[in-house]
Amino acid sequence: MNALGALVILFAAMSVISALALLIMLLVKDEKKKKILCYFLGVWGMLIAWMSADSLPSNYIVQQIIAWGFGVLGVVGLLIQICGKSSKHAVIARVLVSLSVVLGLLYLFFF
Repeated sequence: MNALGALVILFAAMSVISALALLIMLLVKDEKKKKILCYFLGVWGMLIAWMSADSLPSNYIVQQIIAWGFGVLGVVGLLIQICGKSSKHAVIARVLVSLSVVLGLLYLFFF
C-alpha cells in the first residue's frame, strides 16, 4: 500500500471514531457515560493536536501553535470536567472537547 492510501485510511478511521464518539456523547442520557466520553474526547483531541503539530515542518511555528491551541481546548475541557461542580460546567467541558476534536481534525487534514 502506498502512503496516500494509508493516509486515506487514517483519515477515514479518525473521522469515524470522532463522529461516533461525538454523536454518542450527544445522544446518551447517563451522566457517567457522558463523563467517560468527555474524557476520551479530551485525550483524543490532544492526540489529534499532537499529530497535527508533529506533521508540520519545524519552521512553521505559527501553524504549530494553532495546532497545539486546539489541543489546549481539550485540556481546558478536561480540567473543567474534573474541577467543575455544576451541570453548566459539564456542558462547557463537553463543548470544549468537541471543538478540540472537530477543529483539530479539520486543521490536520485540510490546512
